Amino acid sequence: MLKKLVLLWVLAGTLLAMHEVELNLNNYDLDAQLNLDMGQFNPAIDPDLFFFGGRYLHGSHQHNDRDLDKDHELYDAHFFVQQRISGHRALKLGLGAKFVHTSITDYDYYALPLGVHVAYDLPLGLPVPFIVGAQLYYAPQVLSWNDAKNYFEYDLSLDIQIIDFASLTGGYRKIDTDFDTDHGDIIFNEAWFVGVKFRF
Repeated sequence: MLKKLVLLWVLAGTLLAMHEVELNLNNYDLDAQLNLDMGQFNPAIDPDLFFFGGRYLHGSHQHNDRDLDKDHELYDAHFFVQQRISGHRALKLGLGAKFVHTSITDYDYYALPLGVHVAYDLPLGLPVPFIVGAQLYYAPQVLSWNDAKNYFEYDLSLDIQIIDFASLTGGYRKIDTDFDTDHGDIIFNEAWFVGVKFRF
């Protein structure tokens, strides 16, 4: 069994080569994300354009608007495309979609929000780049299933690229889950966070 675990760990490390792993947290929440750069698997695709990934968010009951009596979890699988704008190399824009699931309040919530990404390299002239970013995702009722009515998420962040393959990150996020039940609109998580990003 131990040999199998070690082999899986080695394979996972190989799979993560030249991709991005993000881990951010605060006193109560843990958010882990993995983005796989498809350009590293297929030489016909330019790097840093197409990404597939997943996310796990352990949200505290202290960071929602209902003060629920227990913590809750959110999972997503996502895809996005991004590129730098011609003539404005400091600006990067992207479009994406994600499949989201949570079972907060013991109801099954599924949604397929569509979203936009923006990142801008601040022209500060410093040896360490500062990058501001934002994401916005929304799923109307037609893209929500089971006990979900709609989904809305945004986050704002500032990355400090301390070395080529690692950045410090910090920001603010809000995830709003609207249930088609008596619970109605529940802010799943709203909080500040800090963390790290690694590129391999």
